[in-house]
Amino acid sequence: MAKHAPDRFAAIHVGSEQIGVQIVEYTKLDDVKVIEQSYCQVMLGEETFKTGRISFGAVSEICELLKGYRRMLSEYGVRDYRLVATTAIREAENQPYIIDQIKVKTGLNVEVVDMPQEIFYKYVSLVKTVNDHGLLNSQEGMLFVDISSGALGFTLYKEGNLRYQQNIHIGALRIKESFEKNQRDSVHFQQALSEYISSTIEPVEKEMRQHDIKRLVLSGAETRLLLKMLGKEQERITFVSLSEFDSLYKTVRSLNLPQIITTYKLTEHKAEIVLPTIVLYKQILSLTNPKEIVILSDQFSDGIVIKHIAEKTADKHNELIEDQMISLCWEISKKYYYDPKHAAAVKHWAMLLFDKLGRIHGLGERHRLLLKVAAILHDIGKHVNLRRHYFYSYRLIISSDMLGFSKAERDVIANIAFYHSKGTPSDNDANFAYLTPNQKVTVSKLSAIIRLADAIDRSHRQKVSQAEVVLRGDELIITVTSREDLSLEGWTFADKADFFEDVFGIKAILIRRVG
Repeated sequence: MAKHAPDRFAAIHVGSEQIGVQIVEYTKLDDVKVIEQSYCQVMLGEETFKTGRISFGAVSEICELLKGYRRMLSEYGVRDYRLVATTAIREAENQPYIIDQIKVKTGLNVEVVDMPQEIFYKYVSLVKTVNDHGLLNSQEGMLFVDISSGALGFTLYKEGNLRYQQNIHIGALRIKESFEKNQRDSVHFQQALSEYISSTIEPVEKEMRQHDIKRLVLSGAETRLLLKMLGKEQERITFVSLSEFDSLYKTVRSLNLPQIITTYKLTEHKAEIVLPTIVLYKQILSLTNPKEIVILSDQFSDGIVIKHIAEKTADKHNELIEDQMISLCWEISKKYYYDPKHAAAVKHWAMLLFDKLGRIHGLGERHRLLLKVAAILHDIGKHVNLRRHYFYSYRLIISSDMLGFSKAERDVIANIAFYHSKGTPSDNDANFAYLTPNQKVTVSKLSAIIRLADAIDRSHRQKVSQAEVVLRGDELIITVTSREDLSLEGWTFADKADFFEDVFGIKAILIRRVG
């Protein structure tokens, strides 16, 4: 049998400090070859953090680079690509005009990802790297800390699950731009910088104190600077001892900017980042007290490539990541003293109904995942207020960092939770009004399903042991098995079935079988 020719894919990243392209060919996730890559330094982040905008001069520079990358894609015959922008363009006040100019001048479509998604794509690559090196199976805690120019992501992996995730709008370049030059030149700068960083990451400290963390896994552009100062070559994975870092920290603290430039052979721009970077790392170490530091070379574009190939080839890595996303949602629920048995029951029945109604709802696997997460989180608002728990569930979900879910997806999940018990999705509700037409239809369909699932366990006592779902003509017949009285469940189900019929044009009927 003839061997299948490799597919090709390109990831283009417009970041805060560099614009780069990576072209790969692959047959499967463990057979990926980088056939071309190119990176060019830019100063977009510095401009955005200072002025809130990106000048059209800088936009012209971006477009010229992207035109070159487009020619490169054409030369390699690459049709499948993603052009993704992160912090600098994401936070620029003139973002829409920038994206439009790139489209007009280069013909390329720009996808702007939010900060949780940026952290997520890097995590996809980081997990594969530590897994490839046999480090993922450890039962001891592993804290992934990704530091970019304007963002800081904490992701705690422990005992096979994600236990905590927090993203903070802080990064080496953003920290630097938070202080005026005369402040950075002050003899009090180091102390002020340390206090500034400590107060910013303080919310993470309480959580970190609860865990024994063996490895601190660092990633991000500034890790290359750290390794250079340590005199180490950057490998895919590099181990740094605590004593090596402490020695570097003490040295850097004793030097002024000209001395840092001379000692480590850095440009002034890079040298100005040194102290914020080193102090930030020191603060993180003080929170975690790890046994070792691991530095990974993975970049954002690596995550884009790995996620794309894993999805295209149905690789198990995709399933691993999805399981971790779900495990984090369970951890979020625990913070709000939810009813885990009820959440599990609603999730189970919602998944059963979704699968049986495939030809009716016309939704895909990603929508199934959104429904699953909504089922896990739908009642967390009871922690705030029992009377309007659906509203507070919405607020808590919309404001949570949920690794792997875009803002648009969190909007859908939060709205499903909002309508899981009552109310008709309507533009009279602000939370529903700003959704896109497609999102509104999705929310209505998934809300109709979760209402029936919630009704089956209305008592929160898991009375139903099993269920058979049959779609017959314009009727959905759900036959449940239970030895207990189901009057409450039956009455609630009949009430929720009206909305289901409004959405799908199908009458839902609940039948009890004694068993």
